[in-house]
Amino acid sequence: MMEWLSFLLSLVPFLELRFSIPLATVYNPHIPPATIFAICVILNLLAIPIAYLLLDIIVPPLRRASKLIDKLFQVSVKRARKYQRLSLIGLALFVAVPFPGTGAYSGVLIAYVAGLDRGSSSLAIGMGVILAGVIMLLATLGILYIQGITPS
Repeated sequence: MMEWLSFLLSLVPFLELRFSIPLATVYNPHIPPATIFAICVILNLLAIPIAYLLLDIIVPPLRRASKLIDKLFQVSVKRARKYQRLSLIGLALFVAVPFPGTGAYSGVLIAYVAGLDRGSSSLAIGMGVILAGVIMLLATLGILYIQGITPS
């Protein structure tokens, strides 16, 4: 059971690849790292249309129904506005950085707030997801050292 849960963390906001790749590697030692990378990245790429769907269809009625959700959304939008002037390359690099508060969901929120074209911003976010996957796989395998992510 934990084997599949480790992969599904790729779909969880704020966890995404920075948790799923290391955990999937630990809980699935029989699966080659390249396969773990592919599964986690594909699942995390699915977060892009999911996030747009949430922002378009699910968030508006939730905001109307709950002051708490509306306040949390406003805080998220305020934070995203700080990054709305990013170029598409900047958006990809923002998504690629494996730190809390970055990732596919944050990238979609930034693109949404900035009114960026969904096609090109989704491509940039997707490239960032792939780069984040490479960074996390290399860090997990001990090839790349990222302070606070891999053991010293």
